Amino acid sequence: MLRNYVETKAKLALLGIFLKYVLPFLIFFGVVYGIIFMFVLLMGNLTNEGSSDLMNGSVGNVSPEVLQYKDEVTKYAKEEGIEDHVGILLALMMQESGGRGSDPMQASESLCGSVGCIDDPEKSIEQGVSYFADVLEEADNDIKLALQSYNFGGGFIDFVMGNGGSYTKDLAIEFSAMKYEELKHTGSYSCIRPEAVPYDACYGDPYYVDAVLGYYDFSTGVGSGEWSMPIEGVMNITSSFGMRDDPFTGARENHKGVDFACIGGVTPIQSVDSGRVVYASQGKGYGNLVMVDHGDVISAYAHLSSIKVSTGDVVESGKKLGVCGSTGNSTGPHLHLEAKNEEWSGHQDPLNFFDLGEG
Repeated sequence: MLRNYVETKAKLALLGIFLKYVLPFLIFFGVVYGIIFMFVLLMGNLTNEGSSDLMNGSVGNVSPEVLQYKDEVTKYAKEEGIEDHVGILLALMMQESGGRGSDPMQASESLCGSVGCIDDPEKSIEQGVSYFADVLEEADNDIKLALQSYNFGGGFIDFVMGNGGSYTKDLAIEFSAMKYEELKHTGSYSCIRPEAVPYDACYGDPYYVDAVLGYYDFSTGVGSGEWSMPIEGVMNITSSFGMRDDPFTGARENHKGVDFACIGGVTPIQSVDSGRVVYASQGKGYGNLVMVDHGDVISAYAHLSSIKVSTGDVVESGKKLGVCGSTGNSTGPHLHLEAKNEEWSGHQDPLNFFDLGEG
């Protein structure tokens, strides 16, 4: 009896210690752990739903109605080989429909030549993505030209190619006015923004590119400010920034970049810093030209024999942009590297951005 009493009393004492000290400790840490877990889960969901980079589709300011179609857009973008442009496609959908209706990509006209033949959202996305991929290829990967052509039709690409070869807003306005004159007697034109061009002469939306990109997130792809060499190995500068004799005319001219020796068709040309490709096409006398926006300055790589990136790509420092060549106005294979504030102006000496050490 006495032994049982002692054992029972001891157990009750241990139970009291557990209830008084151990249980509150476990409850406290259980609550804290639960709060932390729920916070991490919530932040993860917000991050996954709210943004991603351009390589997987940066979504920017699109609506929940558009975001609900992100998986379908990604699926068909991968099938077309343009998965890098999911973010642009979602921004395009936002401009076209806000994600509402049975034809959210407004792709009926590209499929059957008239409005309203698509009444299934997935069919709209499949057709819209396929059409954009075709237009992008025809536009030589010029995203702005492809976007405007999605609105105007493929005829705008031919118009641009015959007027300099690169998209500009002025060309979009000019084309809009021209098409209006062609179609005004038929009444079959549609004018989205009659205030956009002179004399209320309008066809389509000449400001379509600005509208789409207004929904796109450009926050990724900002450079570190520390440039690395565009060519691996020993640096061999063949022509410096500044005044020189033009190799073709002999006249004094301002050389707007720095020339590096390289082997044509062989030497990889690399991005000097992380950033976003804003141009990847023919550039008049530049030949094959790539421009990368690093946030505060643009680097440009000219005379490439081939281009390995597309407009809109986010690239890291050292990313292969193309291959050394002699396209455009060039006397032989070399890299012409520029640094500038705007795509076509504000040139600075690129060597100022490299850490060349003392002496």
